[in-house]
Amino acid sequence: MINPIDIFKLIRSKIYRPMTAAELAEHFEIADAEYRQFCDLLQELEFSGEIVKIKQKQYADPEKVHLLVGTLECNSRGFGFVVPAKKDGGEDIYVNEEGMGSAMHGDLVVVRLPARVQIPRKRKEKGRSTTGQIVNILRHANDFVVGSFGKTKQLRFVAPDNPKLFRDIYVAEDGTKGAQPGDKVVVRVTAWPSRHLNPEGEVTEVLGKEGDPKVEHRSIIYQFKLPHTFAQKITKEMMHVPHAVSQKEIQGRLDLRNKLIITIDPDDAKDFDDAVSLEKDSNGDWYLGVHIADASYYVKPDTAIDKEARYRSTSVYLPGEVIPMLPEMLSNNICSLKEGEDRLTKSVFMTLDPKGRLLKKEIGYSVINVTKRLTYKQASAILNNETGINISDEAADMLRTMAHLAELLFKNRMERGAIELDLPEISLILDEQGYIKDVEKVERDMSHKLIEECMLLANETVATFMFEKKMPLLCRIHPEPDEDSMQEFAEFVRGLEHTRIDPFKSKHLQSLLDKVRGRPEAYTVNLVLLKSMEQAVYAAGEGRHFALALDHYTHFTSPIRRYPDMLVHRILDQYFSGELSSHSVRNAWMNCLPEWTGHCSMAERRADEVEREITKLKLLRFLENEIGKTFEGVITGVQEFGFFVQLNKYLLEGLVHIRTLSDDIYQVDKKNMALVGTRHKKMYKIGEVVKVKIYKIDFLKREIDFIHCGNREEKGKGGKSPKITEDDYSEI
Repeated sequence: MINPIDIFKLIRSKIYRPMTAAELAEHFEIADAEYRQFCDLLQELEFSGEIVKIKQKQYADPEKVHLLVGTLECNSRGFGFVVPAKKDGGEDIYVNEEGMGSAMHGDLVVVRLPARVQIPRKRKEKGRSTTGQIVNILRHANDFVVGSFGKTKQLRFVAPDNPKLFRDIYVAEDGTKGAQPGDKVVVRVTAWPSRHLNPEGEVTEVLGKEGDPKVEHRSIIYQFKLPHTFAQKITKEMMHVPHAVSQKEIQGRLDLRNKLIITIDPDDAKDFDDAVSLEKDSNGDWYLGVHIADASYYVKPDTAIDKEARYRSTSVYLPGEVIPMLPEMLSNNICSLKEGEDRLTKSVFMTLDPKGRLLKKEIGYSVINVTKRLTYKQASAILNNETGINISDEAADMLRTMAHLAELLFKNRMERGAIELDLPEISLILDEQGYIKDVEKVERDMSHKLIEECMLLANETVATFMFEKKMPLLCRIHPEPDEDSMQEFAEFVRGLEHTRIDPFKSKHLQSLLDKVRGRPEAYTVNLVLLKSMEQAVYAAGEGRHFALALDHYTHFTSPIRRYPDMLVHRILDQYFSGELSSHSVRNAWMNCLPEWTGHCSMAERRADEVEREITKLKLLRFLENEIGKTFEGVITGVQEFGFFVQLNKYLLEGLVHIRTLSDDIYQVDKKNMALVGTRHKKMYKIGEVVKVKIYKIDFLKREIDFIHCGNREEKGKGGKSPKITEDDYSEI
């Protein structure tokens, strides 16, 4: 088959004139038997933005014809940006509502650019003329949409849950499937929007009543197209999975079943990926063992189970529910490292000197039998010398020694320039119906850090081993931060703290985080730094991890719940079996890994977004009966239209609109990161602790609005809360 580079060379050459697929096939002398495959390759290159199809179905160089391929990201106010499909495709292209044609959020589109247009580096939402117009849609992203059903005397419609789908979908009377106003439904789009017309569709499923926690839970899962059921063919494959480890399977593995090995996991965990052990040798060095479920032994390449796991890419942990990557027979049973049961594992043994520095490493197949399963709360109690935990003295001593080692590993990590962000988390305690009973702050104590440091070291050790042995590399990378973003962060800190830092020196950044720890502005500083840095992703080939200050890092320790870890296990399997010595096997990895790592990164982001949306919606429902009550929070951001406050207990952010601050005229003071009154000089500054009342909750937009308490602006004329209209939100 032809190399894509040859296609690029021809299409980008000066002598090229646009050709159809058939003409290109004739030029490259493509055999009839390969023509379909050749057309698939052209489509793949088109979708990736390398080439573009114009009139008469001819292919051309996008730059020569002023076209660009990318994904449309819409704003709820009606405009959007096209994000180039090519990695080096330049800046995002602004498109106003009139320039969108029949495109909707998430669609893969072709956008026409004016000749010699200058695209600004940053997205600006106001005062912009149209810089691009969508002329073609390569792939629709919204065949099915989740939303709330409603009707008037004349119309029946579905208001999408996703605010980026800013047009209602009209539904004919015979296409409602019996839906009633207030129902959450799934609608299939049958006619796409145009400049002046809304999209049309038909209801395919009625999920239930809006406000029911389980219905809203399902709605968000549908909204994000999260796979959550296993097909029948996977169930059939599961019938051949053994329920216990046999003697035959143990042969050739290091037998560690008589060793002291423990697991530490959350109270409600069922899929135990990892276990740890620790001994001291005759030289006084530590012998740390990290034992990981050998999931790749049970999940063979290209089986139905494997393909589904690759598609899901990750388990998704939601309030009150887990959507597993692997069927429960694997994730919660034969793969899970349960106490008192034989389990197949891969073990990473690391010999460390008394200062926690790595001296030697070994990786191999093993079989273990976990001595003791501990929860984080139990482990924490043991480390605090509390009584009442059923554990042997030997295991308790090992746990305390491991905590000491973890402190050394953490110290070494900080000394080499790693960055440790401190962003608090909450856990929602739900009742049987799915309503919130309580909200707890998640405390990351030494029991958490102990496991974290062991896993970080094991992942680094495996990545280094793979690099040294010249295996195909699947890395977890964290790119160097963008220069402009970090300069902006330095300006932010200067305004907030009146502190000058070098944002390109990780030790300066960590020193700042240490300085603000425990202070009201700590969350905001940590969050702004996180947003200023690049996002960690999976990648094929070498890549550095900036935040961990590591040249080699991968994900190996969670193959039950992360597909990249499964792939790393497979690469190790083929290395140990000798299969990697084959050029065809290595080439297969080199061809597959770029696509697979990109998909896994996308699935990870999607899972995080689903968890955030469900958590936010449940919190908003929980606070629905708290309207008018006072809460304490911290100012996390200031804008011309008001300031944002995060409630301390719920970590939920909302807006205090400037219209409600009636005692003065307020303006943004960027130097001091504050809203400042022009007459009385009263200041609302980032990091300030304030008290607010809940004024309004918008479940469609999943937003909450506050009124600041304790001052004259708390109430308007006549002692009533000031009214906020839709016009007040026009600039948000």
